[in-house]
Amino acid sequence: MKKLKLCLFALLIMSFSYLITSTYAFWSSNVYEGSDHGIGLVPIGKWLCDLYPPNGIPEYELGAAYSTGDYVWWEGQIYQIIGGGYASAPPPSLAPYGPFNEITHLYVSTNTYYNNDVVLHNNAFYRVINAGIANSNEPGTNGQGWFDMHSIAWSSGQSYVQGDYVLHNNKIWQAAVNYSLNTNEPGTSLHWKQFGTTEWNPYITYAQNDHVTYNGILYYAALGYGLNVTPGTNASWRIKGSIAWSSFVAYQKDEIVLYNGNYYRAKWYTQGNIPGSHNSWQAITLPTYSASTNYKVGDVIQYGGHVYRAVNAARAKANIPGTAYNAWNQIDTPDWRWFNVYVATDHVIHSDGIYKVINVTNANANEPGTSYNAWNRVDVDTYQPYNTYALNNHVFHNGDIYRVVNVTNANAYEPGTIHNAWNLVNDSAWHGFNVYQEGDYVFYQDFSYRVVNATNANNDVIPGTVDQAWNRVGTLFYQSYNTYDTDDIVIYQNVAYRALQQATNITPGQAGSESYWTLYSNS
Repeated sequence: MKKLKLCLFALLIMSFSYLITSTYAFWSSNVYEGSDHGIGLVPIGKWLCDLYPPNGIPEYELGAAYSTGDYVWWEGQIYQIIGGGYASAPPPSLAPYGPFNEITHLYVSTNTYYNNDVVLHNNAFYRVINAGIANSNEPGTNGQGWFDMHSIAWSSGQSYVQGDYVLHNNKIWQAAVNYSLNTNEPGTSLHWKQFGTTEWNPYITYAQNDHVTYNGILYYAALGYGLNVTPGTNASWRIKGSIAWSSFVAYQKDEIVLYNGNYYRAKWYTQGNIPGSHNSWQAITLPTYSASTNYKVGDVIQYGGHVYRAVNAARAKANIPGTAYNAWNQIDTPDWRWFNVYVATDHVIHSDGIYKVINVTNANANEPGTSYNAWNRVDVDTYQPYNTYALNNHVFHNGDIYRVVNVTNANAYEPGTIHNAWNLVNDSAWHGFNVYQEGDYVFYQDFSYRVVNATNANNDVIPGTVDQAWNRVGTLFYQSYNTYDTDDIVIYQNVAYRALQQATNITPGQAGSESYWTLYSNS
């Protein structure tokens, strides 16, 4: 009688337990390397009445005969027979390549995994890319065996291709080459280029007209070589918007410099020769602006303490420098000037930022940071609403990292505000605005889901609410919205069934389900 009362009590507890979940999720809003997954799964209890196996799945019996692929129940868990040796001891296996695999989406160190298997471990989804390596290493410790599906943190064990983006030392990097990307740490070699910065880096490959900053000074590449040498120490780099003489710069005939308060014109090519002390320089007096003078393009004058070069002969004569667009360019400053005429390679400093011309017409008509498709701010890796972004560009925004998935939408909308524009890529939680592909995995309300139909799963479709969109994974318990394929196994009302054909929202054991489901039993 006492045993009967205990069993009845246990059954009541089991019924109540269907109304609660056995896990909870926590959210972390900070993005930092090595832990850039915002969702965690924390077990807080098991079914209290995992006392009996489902109908059709027998309790493991020592010495009984089983076939590969059979299911057995043991101490509240379901296992699949994957090999010989099952008769010598009950589940679980003692190590990979043993006789049993526990049925769960969580990583189990004694399970045997195969290529493309997906597991959850330490709050992250991993996919097997090399089973031989994966079965000897814990996920997250060897990237040759396991691929972290939701981390963009650089790892020496991960495989990369040219154009890939990674996070390293809280900076975004893009693969500049297609080789040795997992053996060369970003920031230490030419293999990676930092995204969203203008800081000069000796490991980056630069080209002529590229712009960098060094010690707070903006430089441009005057030559196409020697650019891995520190700016300000050779002829390859020149200070942007400066006419001050430098011993390192190679000057061409007729270039004008300022030295010790005096102006000089180069008589021919010269480098390292001090103006006033060498015959390669001619001392000159810069003329001041005069409305009666006929100027030609390229003429240099001074006005109001600044130096200007004529860019339009007719307008230069008619307009005082600094008062009209397309007449005179101020050439002794790197700062943006509304009246200057800019070309495609130009960079300027404006409001403590560095901007690059993206569209010449628009850039010459708009102040940097005020209009789309004109100037890109290039010295930060945070989202800029007026920047023009390309496919797969990554940015920081509100503490998260986003990737462009649709260029048109991304350039029109802020990350995280509209579907099919930007994907949030630094966590494994479901986001209604993300674009998902078939086979993608996400977390939603403590459960794991996989995309089975990308068309149905996208555009803010919540996992578990629409048929043939998302499959809940890691459980044999029947889910009405899952898409089941032929021979899939489910458990419904503690009875095991096998799918006879593809089935969605057809409840096993109910009237009309006979052509879709049959009672399961081991072979």
